[in-house]
Amino acid sequence: MWYFVSPEIVFGEGALDALDEVEGRRALVVTDATLVQLGLMDKVQTHLDNAGIETHVFDEVEPDPGVQTVQQGAQVAREVEPDWIIGLGGGSPMDAAKAIWVLYERPDLEPGEINPFIQLRLRQKARLITIPTTSGTGAEVTWAIVLTDTEEQRKMGLGNRENVADIAIVDPAMAAGMPPRLTADTGLDALTHAVEGYTGTWHTDLTDGLCVSA
Repeated sequence: MWYFVSPEIVFGEGALDALDEVEGRRALVVTDATLVQLGLMDKVQTHLDNAGIETHVFDEVEPDPGVQTVQQGAQVAREVEPDWIIGLGGGSPMDAAKAIWVLYERPDLEPGEINPFIQLRLRQKARLITIPTTSGTGAEVTWAIVLTDTEEQRKMGLGNRENVADIAIVDPAMAAGMPPRLTADTGLDALTHAVEGYTGTWHTDLTDGLCVSA
């Protein structure tokens, strides 16, 4: 039977304040250029400054992030040597952050080698924080990673239980500015996850109740 693996979840308006209490030296924030332009990165930066953490930003994540993107991000991580990696955004930046974290900790692996049947032995160099800015993917609390192999024109479903975030910070204010179309799209995404969880082969009595309630 498959059981839950969950990060520490900080939820509620003002949850971003939890970053003030994070202890560390350096953080690498994985996000996209749009969120930087919208000022959401500035909010995260302010809290990390309060915590005395030196912050570096990798903002080159595209929708459905490519293998090459996360390899580039992992190289940035090796140069920065963060003790926190922070995924800020929708599913794509958070998935990219998970993959970058694994490749930073395990430079011997290729992205396509991340799977549930190996021991990654993460958290030797860094830990992971996820901060969603949309409401649909749930990527902040799962170990799933979806990357795009642009050379072979295919999506890859990857992941390992070890690459669940240490802390998920869910602050509704971060998603408050979503346009109506994105709000609708992410709502249907959440519904799809609930249906899939209820009908999938890995469902349990516990997950059934959560899916029905959703």
